[in-house]
Formats: sequence, structure tokens, C-alpha cells
Amino acid sequence: MTEPIKIDNTGEMIAAIPAMLGFVPSQSVVLVFLAGNRLSHIARMDFGEMDHPLVTAAINRSNDTEGVYVIVVAESRTFHEVLDESERVIAMLLGAGADVWGSFYTPSIRGSETWTDMRGLFETGTVPDPATTEVGAATVLNGRTIARDRSELTARYRRKDSVTVTDRRRARAAKETMGEEFASSIIRELAELVSTRTTPDSALAARVGLLLTTDIHARDAILGLAVIDPNVASETMEAIASKLRTRERVAALTVAGFFAYVNFQGPAAGSAFTAAREEATQHPLCDTRMLGLLEQALTAGLHPTMIRKLAGTGVRIAREKFRVELPAPSGDWT
Repeated sequence: MTEPIKIDNTGEMIAAIPAMLGFVPSQSVVLVFLAGNRLSHIARMDFGEMDHPLVTAAINRSNDTEGVYVIVVAESRTFHEVLDESERVIAMLLGAGADVWGSFYTPSIRGSETWTDMRGLFETGTVPDPATTEVGAATVLNGRTIARDRSELTARYRRKDSVTVTDRRRARAAKETMGEEFASSIIRELAELVSTRTTPDSALAARVGLLLTTDIHARDAILGLAVIDPNVASETMEAIASKLRTRERVAALTVAGFFAYVNFQGPAAGSAFTAAREEATQHPLCDTRMLGLLEQALTAGLHPTMIRKLAGTGVRIAREKFRVELPAPSGDWT
């Protein structure tokens, strides 16, 4: 079992934000919610964009939150603008019943930047290099990457190439020839790729896209791959989605976003869902029921542990319907 990482001071807390979000925020207000001395969850909005519904949704993400820190990250803003934004957000938090434990400002989150206490006597300190912190090291060891900014995170879900006509024809032929074994073989292959962290090729992407849009039970079984490694599962489906178009791309992006969501990577999940919604808007016949449910859950702040139960169900479906043995789920996966 991984030992919890202890954050000892304000600078370390600010430096941990990129690892918690999955990207380095700028021109942002970040809310860090805690339950006692344990991180409950984190929320981010653009500077000046946080409003009462968003604050309320952030507070409601868990029922064990005891306090919240407000972190303003805004370069090229005057001190008065920062102070006004801090006080505006604090007033909304207090009005919604939250206990604000502190408010801090830093122009950016990089090594040797200065943070300022906005609620006390304007005391200051130094933000360590996020890459050198224990949280940053653990993030790298766990195979997760931190985007340099939000645009880089969004770029991960863009289409990069496309499966060929030959790939699609072969996928359809395999489905016709293999019958019921078609789904089982793909789920096994995906499980192997996630276990070995292997990049999927275009031929597999074509088969996965076909399966996701023709067999809802197989799609649900694929959600069980999160139990192996949600981070690698997300990267795998992200790579597959980058090769697909229309309804197949929508389905793959939805599953990639699900994997990011259950891996506590809300911004990445949001980016995947946004890309899926943009694709679906261009192709009205796409099935977006699962996408809509996940979008609603993310917007409402439903905790990832609640969504994780879908992965546990996926493991059961993979085992019972497709005869594919995935790791037995435990804890909040069931």
C-alpha cells in the first residue's frame, strides 16, 4: 500500500497543484478542499469566472470537507485585481457554508516563485519547483504526465491520424468471421496493452471503434480495464480515439474520459468529454447517452469513487459474458 504523502507548508501545497490537476494552471483560481489533514478534492476555474453555482458544486463534491484554501494563480494582474478576486471567491465560499482556511496568491507555479498570504499580514514564501517535490516525483513514478498548460491537455484529445479503409474493411471481416469471439478477443488484447503499456496500432483502433459502436455490453466490459491501471487505460483509449472519426471517435473519447475521471483527473476527463461533444455535434446520429451522464456527473462534482463502481461492473461483465478475466475489483471499485 502506498504511504500517504505529507505536505508540510504553503509552498509545497501550491507546488502540488499541477500534479493534482494534471496540468500547470495559469490565470486561475484553485480551490483545495480538505477533510482534516487529508486532501478531499480540488477545483479550478479561470480567473474572474468562478460564480455561485460553481462554488456550490465544488463544495458538494464530498460530505467530509472541513475547510478550503483559495489559491489565485495570475500573472500580469495588479495586486488590487488579485485581492478583489480573492475576496470575491471567499465571500461566495462563506456564503455557501464553507470554512475558508486561507487564501494565497502566486503569479505562477514554478520554482522560486513567491507566494503571498492574502488573508493575514501579507506574509510571503517561496514555491518550490513542482518537479522536485515528493508529490511531483510520485506522479512521475505512477506513469502520469503533467501538461505544461491547459491547451496542452486539450491537445491530447485531438485527432492525429486516421485508420485506413483497409483497416476498417478488415475489422468488419473479422467481426463477421469471429462472431461472438470478436468482442472477447479485443477485450483481451486491450487488457494486454494496458498491462504492458503498449501503444495501440491503427488496425486495433479500427476493431475497437467498431466494437464500441456495435456492442454496448462490450463497451461496458471495457470500462473494467480501469481496474488494471486507469492512467494507462486512459492513455490507450486516448491513442485509439485519435485515429477514429464520427461516432467511433465519440465512443472512444467517452471511454477515455471515463478512465481519466476515475483516476481523479477531472480536467483531463473534461477535455475528453468536450472533444467528444464537439465531434458529436457534427454528427447528430452519434449515441451520446453515456457521454451525457458522465458530463452531468463531472459538472455536478460527483466524486470519482462513485463513478469507479462502473469499472467494477465492467469486470463482472467481462468475466460472465465474454469469458475475460480482469483483476478482481476491490474497495471503491465495487
